[in-house]
Amino acid sequence: MIRLGRCARNHILTRPGASLIAYRLQAQRSRDPKHIFTDPSNNEILDTKHFFTVPNQKLDNGQESIATAIQESIKSQRRRRVKQILSAFIVAVVGTIFGYNVGYKVMYLHEQAFIPAYPVPKRRSFTADELRTINVDEIKEMADYKLLEKLSMHPMIKEEYGVPLHHAPGVPLRSREFSVWQENPNPCLAGVLIAPYNAPKDVSKWHSIPFLFKWRLVTRSINVMNYVDSFLDRFGTGTSDLLEVVNANRELGDYKYERPQHYSQNHRASHLWFLGEMDLGDGSMIVYKGRYHVDIKLQQVDLLRRENNELVRYVLYQASEK
Repeated sequence: MIRLGRCARNHILTRPGASLIAYRLQAQRSRDPKHIFTDPSNNEILDTKHFFTVPNQKLDNGQESIATAIQESIKSQRRRRVKQILSAFIVAVVGTIFGYNVGYKVMYLHEQAFIPAYPVPKRRSFTADELRTINVDEIKEMADYKLLEKLSMHPMIKEEYGVPLHHAPGVPLRSREFSVWQENPNPCLAGVLIAPYNAPKDVSKWHSIPFLFKWRLVTRSINVMNYVDSFLDRFGTGTSDLLEVVNANRELGDYKYERPQHYSQNHRASHLWFLGEMDLGDGSMIVYKGRYHVDIKLQQVDLLRRENNELVRYVLYQASEK
């Protein structure tokens, strides 16, 4: 019996198909576990750009229109999703800004609120609403007085035109052209100023929403030093204290002996510049430029006149730049 089993086993191993069966069994044991149910040689990487089409295949009109419609549908869906996200973000930001400024500051605390909209140039002309709060005639008279005082002390004017300067006895010289503009040293923003509905009236023109609030368009400058002062006030100090520590002899600005800016009724007049012309007669003219902040400060005074049919310019005065 044992001899018969050995003969059968030897017969099976010596058959031609036995080696093939053993090879398959060995291959199954050494197969990659990641590809038990698949064959790696048959895996193809699909091109997402040609998911519905075959690359480099010529399509007829019907297939091409279908593929184009599918692509446009996918693009429009993506654009719609981006628009929805941006719209939700903008609505959230605008709602937060208006809710805090209008609902809390204006209607609850009864304070003014400024909402910036867009930047504006530092040098710009005054609007009609802003000019109502500025006495241009008074500034012009002060500029004429300061100019005549400066000219009366100049040796060239004394020698060639004489003093006092006047058109006729008792008729002093006056500026024939005078213009003003604003030139702010800090960045400026235009925006909406919102105030409580029952706030005191002023000369400015307001637009109102009955029983809620009133608003108007204004321009405000961004003064970094004010934010620094408010931050240092929490620690019981200020920028003026720091300047005294660094340099005790340094003056805080150009207006040491004048009223501080916050005492002025109109903060916009603190950065007012002007340009004027004054006729001296005999083809001579004075052109001057300066700025106004409580007092007049001339920056430059020029004399223009014709000599030998040529226009000649003399610089009579020029302020030193700090």
